[in-house]
Amino acid sequence: MNHFADFLSGWNVLLAFVNFLILIMTFYMGLRFIKRTTLMTTAVFILQLCVLTAGILAFISKTYLVPLFEIALSLLGVVFPSLFLVHDYFCMKRRIKESGAAAPLIRKLEKEGRAAKYSYFTEEAMDWGEEAQPGMVSATLSMNEKKLKKQFMAQINAAHKLIEKGKLEDALANYRILAGIAQDNPCVVYNTAWLMRKLGQYEQSQKLYKKVLDLWGKKSAQKNGETDDEDYAEDTGFNNEEFCAMVYFGYGICCYALKKYELAIINFNKAMKHVPDLREADINIAKAYLALEKFEEAEEHIRSALEKKDDARLRYLIAVICFEKNRDMECKYHLEKITESHNDFVEAWDLLGKVCRRTGDWKGAETAYRKLTQIQPQDADACYRLGFAQRQEGKTEEAFNSFKIAADINPMHSRALYSMASILDAQGKYDKAIEYLKKSLEGDEKLEMAYNLLAEIYISRDQLFDAIHVYEEASAVHPESYIIQYNLGITLMMVRHFEEAVQAFRRAQRITTDDPALYYNWASAAIALKNYSEAARLYKEGLRYKPDDDEMLYGLARISALSGDADAAIAFLSQCFRINPALKLRAKASHDFASLRTMKEFREITSLPCKEA
Repeated sequence: MNHFADFLSGWNVLLAFVNFLILIMTFYMGLRFIKRTTLMTTAVFILQLCVLTAGILAFISKTYLVPLFEIALSLLGVVFPSLFLVHDYFCMKRRIKESGAAAPLIRKLEKEGRAAKYSYFTEEAMDWGEEAQPGMVSATLSMNEKKLKKQFMAQINAAHKLIEKGKLEDALANYRILAGIAQDNPCVVYNTAWLMRKLGQYEQSQKLYKKVLDLWGKKSAQKNGETDDEDYAEDTGFNNEEFCAMVYFGYGICCYALKKYELAIINFNKAMKHVPDLREADINIAKAYLALEKFEEAEEHIRSALEKKDDARLRYLIAVICFEKNRDMECKYHLEKITESHNDFVEAWDLLGKVCRRTGDWKGAETAYRKLTQIQPQDADACYRLGFAQRQEGKTEEAFNSFKIAADINPMHSRALYSMASILDAQGKYDKAIEYLKKSLEGDEKLEMAYNLLAEIYISRDQLFDAIHVYEEASAVHPESYIIQYNLGITLMMVRHFEEAVQAFRRAQRITTDDPALYYNWASAAIALKNYSEAARLYKEGLRYKPDDDEMLYGLARISALSGDADAAIAFLSQCFRINPALKLRAKASHDFASLRTMKEFREITSLPCKEA
């Protein structure tokens, strides 16, 4: 015992315990980081590793810690990550309560796929099937004693009245007891499962539905003298096929709620074998296929449901799928059919406007968006799209008014403000255009095209430094925009800021490498900085993408002449003159070729044909 005490005397036991807790919490935060990789979890996990490292080093070096450090170690290493643990625990309990399904403590982040577009449709399955009526229970009840059976049925009737009054929880409490008494009665077990499903207890309900199928199979086997029969046909005074369909359908609903979509599809299909015209099963199968992102199979079942009964929502869904698959004419057909009978179907008018825009049917788009503005007069986006369609039709004044209405409804509507500015710019009202462009850039979107148009107006008015300021701001907002970087470089060259222009062109090249104009202007900036070797490299790079570019060949000739390579200059000039003979006058007048003017070859290639008398 003394040896053990001597051993512990040199170590900080309290610190070891705290480090152990920190290690556990670090392991938890590591799992959270793997499953939910976000900026927050990354930062907290890194902090946790740092705290764990500090604690372990302090323990190994047998450092006596000041109280403030111990408090910080406990707070950051144990208490802080414990908040995440508590938060995840309560989230898990809420998910279990909502779905009735077991949920993991740390749920993975769900990536949005194409199925997310149909989430409004796939959120929950369509219901079908009622409770087994008291008469059905009585017909399948195997109780020989009349008095006992009478009492049992009295309880069944009482539960039935509770269901009619909407007191499902009370009815379920009764049926739990009744199912314990009549464990072999499929109708009693079915009603218990049905009530559980209605109350969102899907896992327990699923187990009972499975039990109903087992009981019904046994009853059919006893009736037919067989051990396995899936027809479940038994003459008990009620519709056996419908009852079987109800069981399979309820089982499928539970699977769907638990996101077991493949199993849900199997059970909905089995339900349809017993009731072939079960439209709700078709719809639910389509929902499940959409959730699995199997769009062709989903479309097949939606069409099947539509054949049984026309439905505007289902037809709209078909239109959405057609739109996704670029089947524009079929999409328009379905949307027009919807709007004929449902004149206020907002989503249908909106999608009709989109498909008309995509097919260039601007009159159709105008009609659709005009209808939208009538249904929802405060919808700024509908007014904006109406203006866009009107402008495409050449109705400039009407378009401007529509854009103005959109901006009045939503003063921060950047696209409407930009569109008004572009109309004013085309009309030469530059001051007003600048005003609207500035408002647009203060709105809900900092549009790249708004920056470009504002800078172009400044350039047209010789306000070059204002244009540069606009492009620099745009470059910070849209760092991946090639046209912004390229235009900034060109504008910087116009004010002879060649070094900054080269930097802008270099940034532009990181985004797009195959634009010959970029290399031509970049090389011009390099020549201005007397960096001839760099300019030559850039011209040659540009010629890879446009080998017959006379301006780049002419530029290579200039560089060769300035570098003293007369033969190369003559060769490049000969090539560019074959492409564009008009450059001969420019070459003869250029001071860059002054050293070549005494050469016979230069005079020959730059000679012009004599005029005939």
